[in-house]
Amino acid sequence: MYLWDANILRYYAQGHSNLSLRLKQVKRNNVALPSVVVAEVLRGRCEFALKSTPDQAVQAHALLVETHRMLGKFQIISFDQQSADLLIRLRQLHRSRKRYADMQIAAMAIAGNHIVVTRNTRDFSDLLKPDQVENWIDVAPRR
Repeated sequence: MYLWDANILRYYAQGHSNLSLRLKQVKRNNVALPSVVVAEVLRGRCEFALKSTPDQAVQAHALLVETHRMLGKFQIISFDQQSADLLIRLRQLHRSRKRYADMQIAAMAIAGNHIVVTRNTRDFSDLLKPDQVENWIDVAPRR
């Protein structure tokens, strides 16, 4: 299973060419979003909608609804107990050097033997094995 990081969702919404090509090579049911990513994305949209000024409110709420629709196109993998146990170990090894959300995603990838798809491969390079991190934005797919 390929778990997308939040930055990949932005490129998906933009119709990025390398990402679109890669999606033609991968079965859609092999792509999922970690629940951590869903929380990150919704947090940003919800905060904007709730704190928007009257002149921003229409756009903010439209973005929230569109984001909800987009997220609905994906399978969502929930953070489970095995991931939580692995997160404890990752936190002990990488104290405060990593974003907590990245460590949660890495724990999910390890627990399920998934591959994290991100443009920010350095965020995961010392958390995951090299074959568990892929960049579908800067690296063109093989034909």
